[in-house]
Amino acid sequence: MKYRWAILLITCLVNHAFSQKAKNWTIIYFAAGSNSSEIDLLNDIEEMKRGKKSKDYNVITLIDRIDGNSEDSIALGENFRDTRLYQIEHNTYKQLSGQEFFPEIGIHKSYEANMADAATLKKFIAYCKKYYPAQYYMLILRSHGNGVGMCPDAEDGNEDHLYPAEITNVLSKNESVDILGLDVCSMAGIENLYQWRPENSSFSSNFVIASAPLSGAWAYDHILERITNNAGDDLVLDSNYFDGGKETILNPKTMTPLDFSKLIFEEIYDNQQWASWGLFDNTKVSELKIAIDEASKFLAYEDKTSLINIIDNTLGYYHRTTDNIEMAQLTFPYLDAYHFWDQIRTTTSFSSATRVKATTVCGLLDKYVIHSYYGQGYLPETTHFVEGKSGIYQIIPKGNRIFSQTKNSFWSHCGWFHPDDKSANQNSYGQYDWCINGATRANNQVDNFYELLDCLFDETNTESGGVNNYNW
Repeated sequence: MKYRWAILLITCLVNHAFSQKAKNWTIIYFAAGSNSSEIDLLNDIEEMKRGKKSKDYNVITLIDRIDGNSEDSIALGENFRDTRLYQIEHNTYKQLSGQEFFPEIGIHKSYEANMADAATLKKFIAYCKKYYPAQYYMLILRSHGNGVGMCPDAEDGNEDHLYPAEITNVLSKNESVDILGLDVCSMAGIENLYQWRPENSSFSSNFVIASAPLSGAWAYDHILERITNNAGDDLVLDSNYFDGGKETILNPKTMTPLDFSKLIFEEIYDNQQWASWGLFDNTKVSELKIAIDEASKFLAYEDKTSLINIIDNTLGYYHRTTDNIEMAQLTFPYLDAYHFWDQIRTTTSFSSATRVKATTVCGLLDKYVIHSYYGQGYLPETTHFVEGKSGIYQIIPKGNRIFSQTKNSFWSHCGWFHPDDKSANQNSYGQYDWCINGATRANNQVDNFYELLDCLFDETNTESGGVNNYNW
């Protein structure tokens, strides 16, 4: 009898230790540090500890570290080299057991997770939702990104990435969040965000915060210190650049996803005025996709030379980090969507029907982009960025150009941007819903924007599919 009571007592203690009353918010911080971003991730943890003063919301992190970068033994108490779970509180932290989701993770255990495997992300979100339930969830993906993928992990000898379509292929609707914070570089592409649309039957997010070019880490201390139910906290609040007036604090018990998103964005702007970021209402991305595809059908009948000239003149998101502009344009074929469609809208040589369709796209982009800004001093100078309209890019290569090193077209080097499964190729995945949806393959007519690009840059529209094995 005593043995049975002891088992019951232990069970109750374990259940109490790993169950909480639902809070308003849980922040899920996926820290893929098995690369050179490790140093920045540990700085983030220190900032979170410093800034988180309220216990009325959760901050949970899964963090992976690697040899050769940071030797930090302060932020989390040890210079470890494996994958661990922590709960972050003010000036402290608690190491967690992974329970049934990560039975290999815990005190006196060592486990090396592949942070570039979407199955790892899926389990982490499910873990947080079960053991740290909340009305709202924000997922922060923190590491490197390049537009094609993010969160690289090379510890198995082959560098892997998290890819947009991989996330929706592996995760389910159950792992969806209210805010997706992409604290990585260059992921603010409409093709990426459409993959995570709320109408999707898989993972989705209502709001997304992302950068179009290279960017830096969020100021987590400044963000979290403004989430407090103590109005007497001695905070120095700046002017609100986007909404006017003074910045405000938010009560974690009552703050909404939109309010929280705007607070984060204000702090990004205050601390990264050299970069370019956007805050997007992803509930509107499906309507935008339909309008772009409809306009593409009309553009297919317009003068190709005029359209290619517009592509060549559109603001591109690449930094002046190299003298090799050809390589930068090949590697980052990311053009500002609003500038592109605004030029189409105002090109008088195009038909009135085409221009009307482009005007509709511009209006929807204005609704989709809640806030955005373009940094100074590091990006190419431009007068074509319109705050609150620009800031989201489309994948539009200068496809007819010939790459000097291979003598092949830029379009032929975009094989990663494709409706088919490209996961067998290194640094590629394909399976973009943006390319798939709205198109009837091999019907010999342009149905969506991806097919418009293939029509422009691949003259071989046969069963062999030309340079990218796609027959529109």
